[in-house]
Amino acid sequence: MNPFIERTEDHLYTTWADINWHAVEENVRRLQERIYRATTNKAWRTVKNLQKLLVRATSNQLLAIRRITQENQGKHTAGIDGMVYDTPKARWKLFQEGLSLKRYKPRPVRRVYIPKDNGKHRPLGIPTGKDRVMQAIVKAALEPEWEARFEANSYGFRPGRCTMDAVTAIHTTMNRKDCSPWVLDTDISGCFDHIDHGPLLAKLPVFTTTLRQWLKAGVVEVGFFSPTDTGTPQG
Repeated sequence: MNPFIERTEDHLYTTWADINWHAVEENVRRLQERIYRATTNKAWRTVKNLQKLLVRATSNQLLAIRRITQENQGKHTAGIDGMVYDTPKARWKLFQEGLSLKRYKPRPVRRVYIPKDNGKHRPLGIPTGKDRVMQAIVKAALEPEWEARFEANSYGFRPGRCTMDAVTAIHTTMNRKDCSPWVLDTDISGCFDHIDHGPLLAKLPVFTTTLRQWLKAGVVEVGFFSPTDTGTPQG
């Protein structure tokens, strides 16, 4: 059997209620582990093929829908299309409509402002529900590769890690007899607002067209469209 063809015998579902979530999660986990192992072995062609396989996988698509439309805190927040998928019927319909990257074109994000502790506001872009699902599908394929490549002491925006892990690592390091008496604290102001698209895309050999479309999707604020030539539209 071709190792880059998904087995389909476990996906004969007819409604949202029929889905065997244990099997779905196991299928996604198994493929992600294969991507992780291939990355550690620097088998880059295999990594790329497995990532494409995971994006096409029924299990990954179903799991992305559940995470975005059921488990996510923003599940009731709509993008510019006003659509939310808050019922099993709506979720199943979204899956049946197809979640392929071929001929997929994302919509602009809806701009809202979130108050900060200092009295200012942070701009936030809200994609449509379908775009969020598509992003989750691709994220699941990219994440295991980059987990294998990131530094061991990096804690931001990584699965299975939290602030307390970083605090514990700092405490352990600073309690060594030979530790430095200096602590360097830096903050890259407006990093995600102004990040250059070119170098970011150059790091990603797969799904580049789709990722470029997300970065260039633009922003709709009070009915007016603005292009996004730099930075990430979601903020």
